[in-house]
Amino acid sequence: MRAPVAVIGGGLAGSLLALRLAEQIGGPRIELYLGAATRGRDATVASGGLVRGFETNLDECRLAAESLAELRRDPALAHASGYQESPSYYFLRPEVDPERQLALLDGALSGSARLVPAGQVARALGLAPRPEGTFAVVEQYAGHIRPDALRHHAVIRATALGVRVRQEAVASVTAGPAVTVGGIVRHHDVVVVAAGAWTSALIPVSLRTRRIQYGVYPLARPDLGCLVDDLSTLYGRSYGVGSVLLGIATSAWGAAPGSDRPDPAYVDRVSEVARAVLGLDGRLPSPRWSAAGVDCFADEGGLRLRAIDNMPGVFSFAGGAGSAAKSVLASSRLAAATVCVAASGQPPQMSTPPGPVCRELGDQASR
Repeated sequence: MRAPVAVIGGGLAGSLLALRLAEQIGGPRIELYLGAATRGRDATVASGGLVRGFETNLDECRLAAESLAELRRDPALAHASGYQESPSYYFLRPEVDPERQLALLDGALSGSARLVPAGQVARALGLAPRPEGTFAVVEQYAGHIRPDALRHHAVIRATALGVRVRQEAVASVTAGPAVTVGGIVRHHDVVVVAAGAWTSALIPVSLRTRRIQYGVYPLARPDLGCLVDDLSTLYGRSYGVGSVLLGIATSAWGAAPGSDRPDPAYVDRVSEVARAVLGLDGRLPSPRWSAAGVDCFADEGGLRLRAIDNMPGVFSFAGGAGSAAKSVLASSRLAAATVCVAASGQPPQMSTPPGPVCRELGDQASR
């Protein structure tokens, strides 16, 4: 029997989308192609898994807040994803006004977020002094997950609901829509390419690849929580006993999909930035180990469903640039709502109550 919907890509985004679709329209109607070439070498494996509600972009903030709210109200999901709660400290650029984001967070995660002078937060955490007049968003409800564990959980649940999980790599996607696997053409009503850095090799979509990397360093900062410094792009969190995870945004554009070899020069740059932000007396110690991967970056919108021009029924679900772990729960609900409409022409029937964003998108898709 032909499955009406094919999801290509077994990363966190594709696996969760397949699960959402199975919950809404039934697993036997879904095929999930994991892609043999991507296993163990994708951005899901390399992601540091920081989760919080705050983002400077209002739409991304809404998705992150709804995702975190779902994670916190579902103990089974929190356990399966390895969720560990810790405070988040987001140091803002001087020009950012977070008023609307804070109001949104108060609705989704009541009492979690507050705006605090950056200098006060820096002193409490033992960081270097901050510029006068700058602020930090402090969230009580934040922390980190294990994205690979959440991906595994999604695949297991999707399989239990009847999703046909295929190990093969898809060679091409064509109008129809159709996919070619091992020389065989398979037709579907809807095809969603959620293959991360491999997405643009299958369909014409405006996504750029970029390396993501971080290291785990022997540094005892147990009160660091989840840290993001928008000025320097440093991010990190406490990592077990006597270690911290630290990284900075990279500029390694055009990286080859599947590349997982850490860049030694990147370690030097992290050391310089961390020394300045963390107020270290000397150089940052060498990392215990490093993680690297390649993801794709969308110039606008982050991880979301995008229709492909001149290919009716074909979509991409990519663009998270390695940081979609915080928003993928809500993003996958949104994407599934639209895919259901595209596949059936009818509004989706949710098996669980959708959040405000999902209801909004479902209403928009029905109009």
